[in-house]
Amino acid sequence: MLLKRDKLINLLHAKLNSQLDEIEIKGICVDSREIKNEDMFIALKGDNVDGHDFVQSALKNGASFALVEKDINNVDKSRLIQVNSCYEALLTLAKYNLSLIQSKYIGVTGSIGKTTTKNLIYHLLQNTTSRNVYVSRKNFNSQIGLPICVATMPMQTQIGIFEMGMSHKGEIKKLIEIISPNVSVITYVCETHLEFFNSVWDIAKAKSEIMETSFPQEAIILPADNAYCEFFIRKAKQNNIKNIYTFGFNSANAQVNSYQIEDDNIFVNARVLGNTINYKISGHNISLIPNSLASILAAYAISGISVKILAESLSNFTISSGRGNIFQKNDILIIDDSYNACPTSVKAAIRTLSTYRGRKILVLGDMKELGRQEVQLHENLAATVEKYGINHVFACGNLMKHLFNNIQDSRKEAWSDNSENLKEKVISFIKPGDKILVKGSHSMHMDKIVEGIKNAL
Repeated sequence: MLLKRDKLINLLHAKLNSQLDEIEIKGICVDSREIKNEDMFIALKGDNVDGHDFVQSALKNGASFALVEKDINNVDKSRLIQVNSCYEALLTLAKYNLSLIQSKYIGVTGSIGKTTTKNLIYHLLQNTTSRNVYVSRKNFNSQIGLPICVATMPMQTQIGIFEMGMSHKGEIKKLIEIISPNVSVITYVCETHLEFFNSVWDIAKAKSEIMETSFPQEAIILPADNAYCEFFIRKAKQNNIKNIYTFGFNSANAQVNSYQIEDDNIFVNARVLGNTINYKISGHNISLIPNSLASILAAYAISGISVKILAESLSNFTISSGRGNIFQKNDILIIDDSYNACPTSVKAAIRTLSTYRGRKILVLGDMKELGRQEVQLHENLAATVEKYGINHVFACGNLMKHLFNNIQDSRKEAWSDNSENLKEKVISFIKPGDKILVKGSHSMHMDKIVEGIKNAL
């Protein structure tokens, strides 16, 4: 984004000592450790950390400017843009950049599968359309992350894809006030963030806020296998959404007829909007199947491209690190699903692990934000471990200890309160032919175990 000096001052009601005629914002960052050259650093105040304490570090690391709410000592004052509220200034920059772009937008929310579905949609459109497609970064789906992506979206964008996350009621509503999707996707809704809600039903209602745009959306893509699908359909009709599409294994507009797993690929036969399609997608994670169908529907709804053409381009999709991707060496296979976890996704991952031959080793870390039911939800995973014949279990964290205590002694290998201590126990146990699933909430740092195993092979 290139702004004239006077425009920037007027837009943000800012104080700016720099005499440059134009200010270019190549990127925006709120973490001084992740600054790229010529980014603008925004000194946001959090509950525990004040970004103003890191302005000097951000400028030293290559930031061209820092957006601040107060004067900062021992820095070049010409590189400070002083405003009343850094967060409100970020929102203003996002809305201003949006006003300059002629584009349509896809919004993706849900409890699990958001990032993968978002990336699948991007992959499909990148491979099948000549239009300029933008996708929000990593998991930048929050009240801070989403406006950063909107503010830095390229001017030539013609289709933008944004992930929309939440922890509390009303947060999705705030996000669609920043950028309103023309097409929305709700992935599977389950127990994530239950700590902040009374029930999963309340989570479903909060997720449905994505439909509450000021204009009728062109399409909504909904999970047919979810208990809340009928509620979503009723609300979509109330909001006059033009096209309502469903996806899943049950009766749906995009429905799985059959699938087969072979050589680290899933071969899918499905019926999509009246068309029988066959496609391949890399991986063993069965949740990729409904997510891929949701992505086909969303890409079709925004572009009109044939669903058969879209499906054909799925064969070279690569899943993001930590979200079920597979690593193999020395006849040992690791399923790296370390980025996040909730009871539903853990059960699905265990089911995936069970499809392999060899010793099945489960390495699980705590599932966070489950509220009053957290102990019971961890204990109850024992039934899934037993059902799918998992041979050996390593557990990490005080909550996952409840699972460890609830499984048969023959399956118990080791428990530790942190991933660093558990890592060496896992590494010393594995041998050729083993199949290992590593999963847990992001704060449990289960990726350290994945990296440790890789380095040891």
